[in-house]
Amino acid sequence: MIRRLTTSRVETLEDELERQVLDGRFTPGEHLGEIALAEEFDVGRNTLRAAFDGLVRRGLLVKSRNRGVFVRALTAHDLAEIYELRTALEVQASRILAGRRSVPDAARSAYAHHHRLGPRSSQRVVVEADLAFHRALVVGTGNARLTRAHKTLEIEILLCLAQLVQGYASVGQLAGEHDALLEAIERGDQTEAEAVIRRHLENATLWLIEHATAPDEPLYTLGRAAPIESRDLG
Repeated sequence: MIRRLTTSRVETLEDELERQVLDGRFTPGEHLGEIALAEEFDVGRNTLRAAFDGLVRRGLLVKSRNRGVFVRALTAHDLAEIYELRTALEVQASRILAGRRSVPDAARSAYAHHHRLGPRSSQRVVVEADLAFHRALVVGTGNARLTRAHKTLEIEILLCLAQLVQGYASVGQLAGEHDALLEAIERGDQTEAEAVIRRHLENATLWLIEHATAPDEPLYTLGRAAPIESRDLG
């Protein structure tokens, strides 16, 4: 029973730290002090370290030898790799769905929700609504391995967007691109569906890389503070 309670506490703390990282409380490359955070969350340092380890495994934090734990600062190279894999997965999902002329109900619901958001919607709400639409398309293929690969990548996609999305595109622009993708799928046009999703994600990739603060090396390896801030998605 004690072990189960400890595990639950670690998971709860891990979830809360994840939320705070993605909400922008901590800047990319920021050092996370054990003493201060253990006191803030009223947990032992072993519990905090276990939560840190979980977020390191998921790609939100990194450990630097003899220096501690830092918020992961994505480099231009990281962004390129993440979005190359994302594009490959979502192109395949779009082609599968277009081949069936099948738009998943969950994708329609996610599209409608995203379309209702406005300029005052928070960064987290907009980012998660956008990703929910893309996730629904992948899950809708029924391909368990494709879905698993996309789910594994999601935390890094969220980190990309949480750190760098300010000024990328309005909710209306994104919803319009989603609409074009759904139309291509409904027509059964695999070539057009692939073209739309490639354009959608490759434009995002270019924008993110251009705005990456750490083009070559992550900030925590350079021993300097991260200058960028998390802001709202337009």
